[in-house]
Amino acid sequence: MRNNMKNFIFSIISILFCLSTYSQGKTKITVKMPLVDTTELMATIGIEDPMLNLGAQYYQDTAFIKDGKCQFSFDIKHPSYMYLMINNKYVTMPGDYSVIIEPNDNLTFDVPSIKEVGFFGWGIGKVNITGKGSDKLNLFKKVNAKILEIYAKDPDYAQQSITYKYETADTKLTAINSLLKADHSISSNIKDLLKAQMYGNTMSMLFRSSKRSESDSLRFLFDKYIVNKERMDVFFKKDVVKYGGTIGSYLILSEYRNPVIVGADDFETKHRIQYAEILVKRLKKYPDIRDYLLSKHLMRTIRGGFDSITTKLFQYYCEQSDFNNPNYNTITKLYEDTEKKFAEGKPFYNFSLPDSMGNVHKLSDFKGKVLVIDFWYNGCGGCRLMVPALEQIEKEMRGKDIQFISIGIDTKKLWLDGIGKYSSINSLQLYTEGQIKDHPMMKYLNISAYPRLIIVDKNGNIAAAPPEPRSKKEAFITYINTLL
Repeated sequence: MRNNMKNFIFSIISILFCLSTYSQGKTKITVKMPLVDTTELMATIGIEDPMLNLGAQYYQDTAFIKDGKCQFSFDIKHPSYMYLMINNKYVTMPGDYSVIIEPNDNLTFDVPSIKEVGFFGWGIGKVNITGKGSDKLNLFKKVNAKILEIYAKDPDYAQQSITYKYETADTKLTAINSLLKADHSISSNIKDLLKAQMYGNTMSMLFRSSKRSESDSLRFLFDKYIVNKERMDVFFKKDVVKYGGTIGSYLILSEYRNPVIVGADDFETKHRIQYAEILVKRLKKYPDIRDYLLSKHLMRTIRGGFDSITTKLFQYYCEQSDFNNPNYNTITKLYEDTEKKFAEGKPFYNFSLPDSMGNVHKLSDFKGKVLVIDFWYNGCGGCRLMVPALEQIEKEMRGKDIQFISIGIDTKKLWLDGIGKYSSINSLQLYTEGQIKDHPMMKYLNISAYPRLIIVDKNGNIAAAPPEPRSKKEAFITYINTLL
């Protein structure tokens, strides 16, 4: 009887332990920063939980720093990426501008004053991180500092030969691996994620250069330093691919001996069907990774603009991916919803939005003009890069039946502060009345990636997706001229 009671109690304790282990946890992030003047300080936090289905991974919040402090509290179920910004300057950088946090972390970030900020931000190395969960972040800082030491000895990147790029990348990857192995303070799972993050940052630059290289030594270097040393192994571990990496570029480089000939630098977007075929061909042993990367590739294509290739890619996805994969229903619904709203020839949303003077502008006001509509938000890096391209295009197309419209999705203050920085200063500036994504227009369009350009023809209908204006300005202008 006594043994039965002990077994019962042990079972209850085991169940409670499992529930606590796998249940979501309240995670807290405290930001401390000295106030040195009257500058208003606003912290922005972004969370990405890669284990959630595509399209449902992101969370963002803002808070004003008062009396030198602010705090964020939220629930996450899995290890997640977090970025932290203050007044649009990154605290969590360099690297990919984010760090890994876990459920139940209670972290404090002591950030130097606003007067010490650099062009992009402070740098994670200058930030003191304490509290529960800080071990992994301080390990990240330690490894990152070592990598930066190696970078500091490198010549200018443009002056490096492809051989040197592989040799110095190998030195960095070896350093990352050694420092992670020597640490015994964090779990092997988190080590894998840290390794994947830092390996990915190092190899993404290397692979980008490789896809542009015409060197006869490329295949030898790729095999010697990447394939033979099994540098990609970490990305093929369970679920690690969801936390980023460079599998796509690795497969392209494996497929083509001279990738520059097929335009591999931008292969995923230039050759969307062929890229999907490579994923299917080379990931037969990894169906979960295949389906995840196919889903991600199709989602990016759908959100980037709707055209005939999008339809063909969706059909290929339905044929090749397992319909039981966790993202299948999400992708199918996204495709069907987007096809209804953004397919060429569909009427564009009949908007009615105010400008900075309170004047309301409607879609019908612009009948007879081609509309170039740019959706943006304050703090969007891609939006900032879009500005000079659009301003140059506006200048070259002045006097034609075109109306450039920039639609900000922020609160009014953020919207006004971002005009000219994250949107073209010469565009008609409209905004979603502070409702952000709750505005009826944004709910209908369901845009989740920015910047987003939509072209509307003279009759108010959706035109085909345009060429990318940042990299293909002349092609963009030529395309717009066909609509005039």
